[in-house]
Amino acid sequence: MTSLAKAAAADLKSYIERVERVAQERRELGDEIRAILAEAKASGFDPKAIRKIVKRRDEDPSVVQQEDAILEQYMHAIGMIPENPLAAAVAALAGDGLARDQVIEAFQKLVPMFGEIIANVGGDPMRIWRDETGKAYAEVYVPPKPKPEKTGRGLVRPSAVVLELVPKSKPTASDDNDDEGTDE
Repeated sequence: MTSLAKAAAADLKSYIERVERVAQERRELGDEIRAILAEAKASGFDPKAIRKIVKRRDEDPSVVQQEDAILEQYMHAIGMIPENPLAAAVAALAGDGLARDQVIEAFQKLVPMFGEIIANVGGDPMRIWRDETGKAYAEVYVPPKPKPEKTGRGLVRPSAVVLELVPKSKPTASDDNDDEGTDE
């Protein structure tokens, strides 16, 4: 065997020994984790729940938040959750004008990656959007200046969904004057 082959064989043996050493450490860490979970179980805690929490804490919070929102929507759709979380927030807004922030938080959970929602929720319209990292933001929406309307084939489609969520309130005398000529 040449000296080059002996050096390559020595390197290979070194790599294999390092992998074996790390694999042994991993087995020992696994044993320690199992011992901690057994101790927690003896104290009355659920080891499966602890494992799930550890896994979730390791993930990006915005990804976890989006997954939770989707999961809640699906669970509501199949009847596992009695009330849609967004509908509950909107209902709260109807009863309490201070719940506007809760509605915006609910929308932040629902806005898709690289998407946006423009919502008028009892005040200034809000633009709710996600950045490239997936973090959700809410800001006052300032509509772009209107462009001249196009006709024919080149019609422009809106880039965001505009929602009108206005809480019910008692009509005032000024509202009656504003609605002249409209049908209720």
